[in-house]
Amino acid sequence: MASQNNPGRQADQQHAVTIVATADLVANRIVGYDGGYATSAGTVHDAQGVSQSAAATGQALALTTRYSELVECSAPIAFGAYIKPAADGTGRAAAGTLTDHCGRALGATTAIGQLVEMEIKPHVHA
Repeated sequence: MASQNNPGRQADQQHAVTIVATADLVANRIVGYDGGYATSAGTVHDAQGVSQSAAATGQALALTTRYSELVECSAPIAFGAYIKPAADGTGRAAAGTLTDHCGRALGATTAIGQLVEMEIKPHVHA
């Protein structure tokens, strides 16, 4: 799905980090500092980046950590909405708030499982 504010472009990856997965991970999910899926729980579960590929436990994978990446949604997300990791521990994107987010939606989704381009921001908890 093209970005709503820049049709034809899907992702702009400027920065990445390599981590070792501590759980089986799939692509396009928000990953925490502990190597598993990020949640809204905070601490090591805060968002470090978005997985560029799948990885089994113990395998290395790259996370996009800046500008934007496609992320799978746990619910419909509106263009411009704040995004945070879903509370269910799947690493999918959920609607966030000004005081609890790790990105902004650069497009919109209408159903669970769709991809949206997320502008990656430092994780914020009030």
